[in-house]
Amino acid sequence: MSLKIINAKLWLEEGIYDGGLATLDGKIIKIGKEPSLPETENTIDAKGMLVIPGLIDLHVHFREPGYTQKEDFLTGTRAAAAGGVTTVLDEPNNKSVTSTVEALKSKHDLVKGKAYVDYLFNMAVYVDKLDEIELAARFGVKCFAVFDELGDRQTGMDDMGILFDALKLIKSVNGLAMLNCRESDLVIHTINQLKKEGKNTLKDYMSHFPYIAEAAGGAKRVLLAHDAGVQAHFREVSTAETVDMLRKLKPYLGNITSEVRPDHLFLNQENTAELGPYAQQWTPIRTKQDQRELWSALNDGTIDIIASDHATHTVEEKDSGWENIWNSPPGLPAIESMLPLLLTAVSEGKTELVRIVDATSCTPAKRLGLYPEKGCINIGSDADLVILDLKQEKIIRGDESLAKTHWTPYEDWKIKGAPVTTIVRGIPVYHEGEILAEPGVGQFILS
Repeated sequence: MSLKIINAKLWLEEGIYDGGLATLDGKIIKIGKEPSLPETENTIDAKGMLVIPGLIDLHVHFREPGYTQKEDFLTGTRAAAAGGVTTVLDEPNNKSVTSTVEALKSKHDLVKGKAYVDYLFNMAVYVDKLDEIELAARFGVKCFAVFDELGDRQTGMDDMGILFDALKLIKSVNGLAMLNCRESDLVIHTINQLKKEGKNTLKDYMSHFPYIAEAAGGAKRVLLAHDAGVQAHFREVSTAETVDMLRKLKPYLGNITSEVRPDHLFLNQENTAELGPYAQQWTPIRTKQDQRELWSALNDGTIDIIASDHATHTVEEKDSGWENIWNSPPGLPAIESMLPLLLTAVSEGKTELVRIVDATSCTPAKRLGLYPEKGCINIGSDADLVILDLKQEKIIRGDESLAKTHWTPYEDWKIKGAPVTTIVRGIPVYHEGEILAEPGVGQFILS
């Protein structure tokens, strides 16, 4: 298949280029002015709009296998395309947990032919399955999720010695350790205290994850990863204390990147006070002051990457938390609203577009070892592209979502700026609210 985009403002590494590009068999083959571009099967007139490289989301929960009442690979990747995301890294907390190479192969076979965007898998690390790290790497999966517990089972990674061994094993296969940073003993202790005292509202839930549990857990893992020499990614930064820790340990970061979620940038304990379980997150929503520090850290490069942590649940599951917040599962839909919210923040002067493109596309591609195949607009790169209308004003509506469940914590929020067209390896997949391609366009990426 061949495609040509004309009358565009292309986001190139050297700056904005007024012109167009041509693709063939999924790759960009020429960048230039329209008369010099080759004839192609399809042409898109960008009408002067900005074209950026497709977003790469390092943190999604598409729920397959086991929890497809919440989301599945078809609906999750469909929502990704609507949000300008062209590559995703899917989490392993499925049923059963993806913690072996056999589970990886089974998941691969299950979702094959369902995806609208390209995808990679995370494999969970358990103390009794450390030998699976090398087997997964041979299979072609080199992203390893390091949780303290997963699937209602302790992983053993709360033990420093075992965690250090696991990080060294991930280093030995040139893998990437995905670190969820918390001191689980303190979090669990706090939860048990809250439940014992009968505290079961959203406000109570917001205090279940003490700030020190994140900052101390993060510091420990940053230092261990540095000493192990492993490539690592520190996820779900949510507090001013953690930002301060990262700044102080910057000389030790080396191969370590850090991530913030859009909900921590846009939601706070004030604007979610009436949302109940629909504002309930694994790492809870924090304060306005924390938000200010997160924006500052994103803008100065302390935080490198923005990832959605898209993790939706059914209305029935969420509604169980109105009477008792501990009865509902944590997690929010995020992949469709992420880019429009970030573009709105640019229009409001909270950040610059260069930071958004870098944190959602270029740096994630480098973190996964996919750059310059992905994460940029260059000759020879994958034609993963998003056409943006920076002037478009819309209202976020959950019932317009292309995900499986149709609710959002951003209901009725006004946005300025949105993806108009999403192209995956030269194939137009999404355009103005409609899916254009058939499922199976998205490909499984092996490391």
